[in-house]
Amino acid sequence: MTATAMPAPVIAPGAVLPLSGIEWVVREIMVSVAGPIAERIGRCPTVEALVGVHEAGHVVAQFLLAERLAGASVIPWPGHSQGRASACKPTPELLKTPSCTDEKKSRDYAMLANLDLAEVEAATQELLSAHWPLVRRLADALVERKEISGRRCRQILFNALRKNLRRARALAERDRRNHQEFQRVFRAALLQHGSATVGQC
Repeated sequence: MTATAMPAPVIAPGAVLPLSGIEWVVREIMVSVAGPIAERIGRCPTVEALVGVHEAGHVVAQFLLAERLAGASVIPWPGHSQGRASACKPTPELLKTPSCTDEKKSRDYAMLANLDLAEVEAATQELLSAHWPLVRRLADALVERKEISGRRCRQILFNALRKNLRRARALAERDRRNHQEFQRVFRAALLQHGSATVGQC
């Protein structure tokens, strides 16, 4: 089975959706590859900004794919990573063991479920590109605050969603008014052209 043969598990943003089987694996892969993909899209000028975008990519994927959020951080973990974005709070035991890299985790899951990793990565890139303002907003907040709880991540993302919705509505209203103005000018031009034609007869 390929990723395209399976419906994307995107539901209401912020909700938590318990999945099983292949859907769960696809979601885990998408969350894992979201960080590196966000890095490629973001092209950040500093290391801290790059880490912020990377972790924000993970969190936005978790948020959109209905996975639990336990928060994110750009504070380096010696022996682990430059930051974190997790679905559960790290325990002392977890901190003692070096974490698996995003690339290895996604490869292992894809092999386990016999999925085409390139297809899942393409779907993830499409998802992040469509919601890039969310990634950018959360990345900026991470760079500023260094560490954000899961609850605060959700608040930031919901606020960004509402802002995008307001912007979309404003653009739609502007387009509607522009269309009305075009119709008015067009009708006036037609009437003027019709009058000029009648005058010439």
